[in-house]
Amino acid sequence: MPRLSNIRLRFTFLYGAALIATVLLFSSGIYFFVQQMLIGQINNHLRKDLLTLTGYLHQDPNGLQKLAVMGPVHLFRVRDGNRPLAISLEWQKAGLDAVLSDGNPAPTPLTISNQEKQLYRIQSQLVTRGEHLYQIVVAHEKSSYRRTLNTLALIILLIMPVSIILSLAVGYLIAGRVLAPVTAITSKAQEISAENLSARLPVSTDSNEFSQLATIFNQTFSRLEGSFEQMRRFTSDASHELRTPLTAIRSIGETALQQQSGDPACRETIGSMLEETDRLVQTIESLLLLSRADGSTLQKEPAEIGELLADVVEFLSVLAEEKQQQILFERRTDFTIPADRCMLRRAFLNLVDNAIKYSPEQTTIQVALYRDSHDNTVVDVADNGPGIPDAEKERIFGRFYRLDNGRSREMGGTGLGLSITKAAVEAHGGLVTILDNPGGGALFRVIFPSAKQDS
Repeated sequence: MPRLSNIRLRFTFLYGAALIATVLLFSSGIYFFVQQMLIGQINNHLRKDLLTLTGYLHQDPNGLQKLAVMGPVHLFRVRDGNRPLAISLEWQKAGLDAVLSDGNPAPTPLTISNQEKQLYRIQSQLVTRGEHLYQIVVAHEKSSYRRTLNTLALIILLIMPVSIILSLAVGYLIAGRVLAPVTAITSKAQEISAENLSARLPVSTDSNEFSQLATIFNQTFSRLEGSFEQMRRFTSDASHELRTPLTAIRSIGETALQQQSGDPACRETIGSMLEETDRLVQTIESLLLLSRADGSTLQKEPAEIGELLADVVEFLSVLAEEKQQQILFERRTDFTIPADRCMLRRAFLNLVDNAIKYSPEQTTIQVALYRDSHDNTVVDVADNGPGIPDAEKERIFGRFYRLDNGRSREMGGTGLGLSITKAAVEAHGGLVTILDNPGGGALFRVIFPSAKQDS
């Protein structure tokens, strides 16, 4: 089911893409949230340092020197106008004066880097005390901030492949569960044909779109089954009704021909009428057989295929001798199945009779019964006739279908023989195909699957 598989893959990729996009959005949100939280913590730390230094300026300006050595504020600079008042050791080691030599920082927090490319978050504040205007600049190193963000980014990158794999796997499983009813409906629908229209699609107990779809299909199959049954009954009833008047016409014609008197032209007309009557009788008998096969009203009993074939070959040998033909029957296995002997015998009769009709005189017709490599029972009927073109092989089993070259109405057929064969073989669980005979002509092959394959 390639089409269904494509839908499942598309569903998987769409589900995976949606889940991956969600994970990316969620991860980006976490990264942005953590980033802003860390920046906020640094900014709070800077404000606390500014408050501490402002308190020292108002209460103990000389204590700034001690603070520059021992902390707790580690990165700061205090100026009285343009005169340095206090600079912490950490500030000097970081070389932040060289970075800020061109001007004073803004009162809002900003990020700078020193000559070693280390990042620092700084903030300044102006404090007035008496006639003095003090400038306080505090800083906080962002190395821990960067390490935290890098660790978080690494975790996200490591989780992303796992998330992709899990999302695709989960999407594939969900798609399988969602499409399981479609798979069941498709599998069952493939089993339904004109021969078993009574079968129905499974309908789940859940009231969903799939159960509604299966219900609609089942209603359609019910209508089709009714239509097919009406056609079968019509064919059977019409055939039965036509047999009586045709039999009467034939009796009258035969009686008229037995009379010695009469115009020769009239007798010839009556003979032609009887020939057409016989042809109509054959057509009606064939339609009855088809109706019987289609309606599954076969009366099955154990039948040995080899014996049926031997009986058919013996029965048609007289026709073959008239054309100086020979029928070779090669029986390499035994095979017994429950079968309608009359119907299956008619199927084999049609195949061998066709081979006799369309093979040239003084040729050999080969009939073989054997087992293939898959333990299937195979019946081959090979002729030496004109063969069947590839374009016609699919249509040759159609009802009332005839080939233009070599297989015309003049051969006495009704165009229903191969249709009967196909219907009879399939009614017994077999399959009939047509191949090219390696020696020239057509090769009809009937295959009865082994019990292992059936199971």
